[in-house]
Amino acid sequence: MSRTTSLTTRRSVLGAGAAVGALGLASCVPPDSERAAGNGGGAGDDGAGSALAPDDTSLEGTEISILDDNTNLVFKEGLIETFQEETGIVVKNYEMANFNDLHDRFATAFAAQDASIDVVMTWAGWSAEFGQAGWLQELAPEAIPEDLIRPALDAVSWDSKVFGLPKFASVQTMFWNKEHYAAAGLDPDTVPENWDEFVEAAKATTVDGRYGYCCDIGNPAGAYQNFLRSLLLAGGELYDEDWTPQLDSEAGVEGLTKMVELLHLHKVMDPASLQITNASDLIEVFSQGRTSAVFNWPFQWASATAEGAATSAETTGNGLIPGITVRSASIDGSEGYAVSSFSQNKQAALKWLQFASGATAQKQIVEKEGWFPVSQTTLEDPATVEALPVVTTYEQATEYAVQRYGTPWSNELDQLLSVQVFRAMNQEAEPAEALKAAQEELLPIVDKYMG
Repeated sequence: MSRTTSLTTRRSVLGAGAAVGALGLASCVPPDSERAAGNGGGAGDDGAGSALAPDDTSLEGTEISILDDNTNLVFKEGLIETFQEETGIVVKNYEMANFNDLHDRFATAFAAQDASIDVVMTWAGWSAEFGQAGWLQELAPEAIPEDLIRPALDAVSWDSKVFGLPKFASVQTMFWNKEHYAAAGLDPDTVPENWDEFVEAAKATTVDGRYGYCCDIGNPAGAYQNFLRSLLLAGGELYDEDWTPQLDSEAGVEGLTKMVELLHLHKVMDPASLQITNASDLIEVFSQGRTSAVFNWPFQWASATAEGAATSAETTGNGLIPGITVRSASIDGSEGYAVSSFSQNKQAALKWLQFASGATAQKQIVEKEGWFPVSQTTLEDPATVEALPVVTTYEQATEYAVQRYGTPWSNELDQLLSVQVFRAMNQEAEPAEALKAAQEELLPIVDKYMG
């Protein structure tokens, strides 16, 4: 199948409403391969070419295996048992692995048509890459709950097809230490409303070896996310309407320049930011009072207000991320589950997806872990706001640009872009030079997929 027909056209895909971002075994799945054309086949009752819909099959005693990332402990700490009691399905194996290691494991298993894994964790980039390869089972409309919020559904979709169900929604906002702000003579209850105000606050709170700002640029995905957020804050877009990359656009250069300035000109960014590889590590830096501000996912609130933290609900501020040329913008980090096309237990696996996005699991994900819910019903529940006050900021954030740009080439983009981001951050190249190099490297990759 040709590249053009395998992924339709640039314009129609861009208009599909999919999200957008990560790297792998041997980069991504070649778009002109047999698997990428949807001909790889999938074991089980439903082939990769037919959408999976729930049926009335008895699933009592059916066994499934799940390979997850290490984000949501609530499943292992009780929800698996609840699922088994409610459905009669047995979770034979539930493994949690580091997110940074999962892509290659999935790619290896899928390439071998491994049927031992029924359910995999996914996000926008992997849904696009593995979905277009025919490795994730497409879901029929009747398998999808009606009240899912759009950003969460985007995390499991690509090219107008849904390849899974979300387990949590996530958008980055700003968290600041009110005690640090007050000690610096700043209003502890007021979030900076623009970039200049943010820089001044970061300068004022950089004292005694403690920095006013910290982030997580220490791996390819982190470098991509931090750059993308800065580009959006500068009013840019990562692609134009025909999927032509805009890495070296005026907004891209300005965004990366602001990142470099935080580290080298203003000296308010903790140099450790270049080694921090996971948002889970970043939350601890803030929660232990070792930095004054972070742009992070909603679970930062749960960590900052937990027993043993140096911060608390009273000393943690939350608000919109201040923009560079726009009021605000952010990136999406929603995740979900998908059924492997090679699973022999697709109906049972689908039950797990529906359980994870259902009310019982969502309540625990919100209240115990601090992630946003995936359903409008749970989002509007007063108990959600009570358990997670940052939901209010989330609703404000959605009034501005919130993107991730998950694509089949996300892994390749993460790799090549991170090299250039690090060159700029280490002052080995000017931001414009670094982004021009990344742009030139990305163009043929996008063309390879989009035709």
